Amino acid sequence: MIQPLRATRETWRVDWFDLQVPIQFGSMFIMPTCIYVIHRYTGLLVGHEFVRELDQRRAEILIHHLFQERGIPDEIQIPDIDDWDEAVWQGLSREYHCEVQLVEDNREDTENSEYESIRRRLDAMVSGPAQTLLASIGPKNVAQGLVQGLKHVRSIEKKRALLSKALELSEDLPEALVELADLDLQEGNLDAAAENFAKAASGSAGFHIAGEPGCHIRARHGQLLTAWQRGDLTQAIRVGQELLVANQIDHSGVRFLVPLLELLAGQVDEAQEFFDRYQQLYPNDLEDPGFHFGWALSLVDQDREKAASDKYRTGMIQNLYIAPLLLDVPEPAPDIWQHNDRGDLQYAVDFLNSFGLLWERDAAAVRFLREVYTEATPFLDKLIVLRQKMADFQDHRYEPRHRELWHSLVEREQELIRNSSSS
Repeated sequence: MIQPLRATRETWRVDWFDLQVPIQFGSMFIMPTCIYVIHRYTGLLVGHEFVRELDQRRAEILIHHLFQERGIPDEIQIPDIDDWDEAVWQGLSREYHCEVQLVEDNREDTENSEYESIRRRLDAMVSGPAQTLLASIGPKNVAQGLVQGLKHVRSIEKKRALLSKALELSEDLPEALVELADLDLQEGNLDAAAENFAKAASGSAGFHIAGEPGCHIRARHGQLLTAWQRGDLTQAIRVGQELLVANQIDHSGVRFLVPLLELLAGQVDEAQEFFDRYQQLYPNDLEDPGFHFGWALSLVDQDREKAASDKYRTGMIQNLYIAPLLLDVPEPAPDIWQHNDRGDLQYAVDFLNSFGLLWERDAAAVRFLREVYTEATPFLDKLIVLRQKMADFQDHRYEPRHRELWHSLVEREQELIRNSSSS
């Protein structure tokens, strides 16, 4: 059938708003974002979807569905959001022969526009059920569910909204406070982080089970990191020592920080005492390269050069980048195979930023490290070549003998390390 031509140009606009009520989403709760599409000039609602947060992929899927169900407009206006990939919208334009216009988001200008009636209608869809749910299961349970929902959103703004609502529903909820403090710490808001970590630690102390990780341990660990960032090494060390007494299993790795912080603070004897007791306290522990570098530095100060050399070599095997960065010599390529993230370049950079001062202020220690590194270079070069080969091979999943060949490479690496240790 021949359809009449449209007399006017049809234009849709994509918009969204964040609801201020929590709704249940599986085993957690979210503060949903509503993505909706309206006729640009009539203001009529074309379609909508409630999602966890503003997300380009979900907006794209909604538009695809509406095109298939409601037809294709002449033009669709899409907010120009920094995190969104413009190429996606260009592809949509080519696929449907629809003009796509990226427009500035003028949120302040639309608060009292014709969109408000649509927003109120959409808001009403979830507000009633949300209030019923809140009354049935209680504010604290909803607040805890909102905290659980944090791991399913990426936006810092959305995370803060979830935490704000959780604390509104359950004042001083430790789980929410520790998450909020962690966001503050990441953003450098140290005063706010310190206050919220302290509240979380105090509020969760009565519920802490000895030997178990949980909110209280996270809060105390946050207090350590915040004190360290503020330059209060004495406070950071004290909190770290208290944590190791209260939680000897040490899920958060405080044992690797305390002696290095003591070295930074000039508490050399205390750091040496910790290193001396370490094997008895944590037998068969995982290898932390920065910890071994700090241990080696402590041994140099005691004139135990053979032991210091062994610790340096252990640290170099676990991370091939720390020594070159400390010595200002070329480091290996960043894409070689590593056992874990403690072996990568970023770990080495973070270690240098945190503890490089220990070597900068001790020229003799740098000279000794250079001697050890120079002596170990032939072995390290072989290790680098082998690990590069392992990196190249590990993704060859379709090789019929992949597992057998991979185990062979791992054994060659371990044999190389054993031969180096015995030489």
